[in-house]
Amino acid sequence: MNALFAVLLLTAVAGGSDDAVIARLHVRIDARDVQVSSCRDVIDAPEAGLATIGFHYQVTDTHALSGGRYTGTIVFELAQIVVEVPRSISWPEMTDADRVRADALRRAIVHHEIGHVRVAEAVRDALNAAREPIVAPDVFAFRADSDDIARSGFERFKREEREYDELTDHGRRQQTAPGALAGPDTALHCEARG
Repeated sequence: MNALFAVLLLTAVAGGSDDAVIARLHVRIDARDVQVSSCRDVIDAPEAGLATIGFHYQVTDTHALSGGRYTGTIVFELAQIVVEVPRSISWPEMTDADRVRADALRRAIVHHEIGHVRVAEAVRDALNAAREPIVAPDVFAFRADSDDIARSGFERFKREEREYDELTDHGRRQQTAPGALAGPDTALHCEARG
């Protein structure tokens, strides 16, 4: 988890609220009402949120050099970021206390999913900061090198997304994350009914 640790440190110092991340990266929020039979069904349901992040690259500053060599720079980008979260969570005969807890859970889910966006942003920034221009003997070698770098960057992105979920147990231990990633756990404690 060394690479993730570095990314987590970057995100820990990256300022901004979840709303600031949403605005900065033009995150589309797809919210839906979640209606279940009971509080217990919320707990037993699969993960209630999902972040879909397009992690792409483009090649910039390409040009031919003397001797047939070719150069350019790989730039990683985030695109088409969609976060699916509950707009509301409800079940029959909810009490006021149930509504408060369900709303807290909904906000925790949003924060966890925006955490995925923060991790992706930090990975993108780290990859772009470390990137030197590629210089290859010809355009074909350049294409192969750029594809290798892109594949490696995408693999790092996927690995660090998985590690973020492992660290936080998909949000159930969100408080264990550092800095801006830390937050309330995605847990709901149902009241015992007598």
